[in-house]
Amino acid sequence: MYDPSNSAGGKLSALHGPAGARRSFAPRLTLAIAALCCAAVTTGAVLWGERYADHEVEARESLIGHDMVESLDRMLTNVRTQRRDALLEMVGQNCRDIALPLAELETYVQYVRGINLVDHHQLYCSSALGPLSMPLASYVPRGTPGSHGVIVNLLAGTPFQPGTPVISMYEPSGDGKGVEYTIEGVYVTDTLAHGIRYGAQQVILSMPGSGVLTDKGDFVPSIKTPTDVGTRVYSTQWPFSVAVLASATLATEMHWRYGLLFGALAILFDLLIVALALLALAPHRQLLAAVRRGLRLGQLHVVYQPVVEIATRQIVGVEALIRWTHPRWGSVSPSVFMAQVERSPLISRVTRFALHSAAADIAQKTTIRPLRVAVNIAPLDLQRKDFVADVLAVNDTLPPGVTLVLELTERFLLEKQPRTQAIFDVLKARGVQFAIDDFGTQHSNLDLLGRFPFDYVKIDGQFVRQVDRGGAALIRAIAAVAKHYGMEIIAEGVESEAQHAALRELGIPFGQGFLYQRPTSARELHVEPEPGMAATRP
Repeated sequence: MYDPSNSAGGKLSALHGPAGARRSFAPRLTLAIAALCCAAVTTGAVLWGERYADHEVEARESLIGHDMVESLDRMLTNVRTQRRDALLEMVGQNCRDIALPLAELETYVQYVRGINLVDHHQLYCSSALGPLSMPLASYVPRGTPGSHGVIVNLLAGTPFQPGTPVISMYEPSGDGKGVEYTIEGVYVTDTLAHGIRYGAQQVILSMPGSGVLTDKGDFVPSIKTPTDVGTRVYSTQWPFSVAVLASATLATEMHWRYGLLFGALAILFDLLIVALALLALAPHRQLLAAVRRGLRLGQLHVVYQPVVEIATRQIVGVEALIRWTHPRWGSVSPSVFMAQVERSPLISRVTRFALHSAAADIAQKTTIRPLRVAVNIAPLDLQRKDFVADVLAVNDTLPPGVTLVLELTERFLLEKQPRTQAIFDVLKARGVQFAIDDFGTQHSNLDLLGRFPFDYVKIDGQFVRQVDRGGAALIRAIAAVAKHYGMEIIAEGVESEAQHAALRELGIPFGQGFLYQRPTSARELHVEPEPGMAATRP
């Protein structure tokens, strides 16, 4: 039966002892606060999601409304400007003399049913009917000239077609004289109906004092005009507005979409809160004290995983990896303690230990040359004043043919700080090289390759595992960008011959993974050469 007390995790939990029991109230309070925070985040996310969905519905209504207004603006402006001067010159002339030219001019003006000339407040000549006598009030019942000097009315119909809505535009040219344009309502209706295709349930054209025209072609008098229909957009050129009401389908879609989105965000924040709560309850100080004792008593040691040249499988480098063997807990995984160590002042001692151990082991326990020795660096290392001195002191002790490589993960370098750049410049001038580790994960940022002078880019193993199953495109893209900046590619996590062959096919120069050798001591570093090639190194 499994006994957790025999595992590293169980032993670490034992560090609490009786003191942990006496402080049992604090964990409960922490968990209660975390639960309240989770509830508040979830509730806030739901309310925010609803509000955001309503905002998006209104934005869609506004977008449709502006599109409709723009189309109608173009329609009215086009009617007024086409052959305007020629039409105004005809006003007051005998209809029998100008009937034919008037009918011809009407063919150049889009959207109109007819153009009527006005004299003495009477429509006396029509492009469609020729001579006629009709009071101007039948087509222009109300209004004063607007910014264009034109009076616009929405009518339920004309004396000749009383049931067919039209827009009447009248441009005076003198006392009781002018030109009246009768615009077919069907063109306006067709324009409004386009809004239905983009998620509107109803689109309405409204003119003050006249009434409204719906997307179905129905005219509603002004006394029955609805005032609270969706979102209203006003024309800045002509005296009308368009009201848009989103469809129930669109509204439901928006609420579902943003409900799921903000719900997912709430879950992520809740998980973050829970993680922080658990982190607050973790025995940080006890764990760090145990690591400190381990350093002092020689419980920590360094193992090495080869980096090979893919074409030949010859070892060209190693990555130094810290391991902890506790006398009671046994082998402790780095994931248990390194994350805590990297965020504490203890990281300086651990990094120095890794640097000095790697330098001594490679100098004394292996004759493989030339060789690159990679050591992982934490973000706090870059903030230490003595970091550069520590690295240079170790670099100066390395034997000929051995190059020190510092590996940094991309999440530490998202912002190019002057101090970080200075560290790069000083160390590279002394022969130290740099590698960006786990590239492609977390905050993946190709821009880093251009902002920092790396020598190597290590592609994370999760992408390498897909390289022989159609996932080579990303590796090829990263390799192309790295080559552009003069950097070499190292593929991490190579575990199969198929992956090795695929990487070789892509032209990736270096690889690292269990296929070649698991982490081992410096004395046991050995990789079988590529089939068909003889080993050329000791």
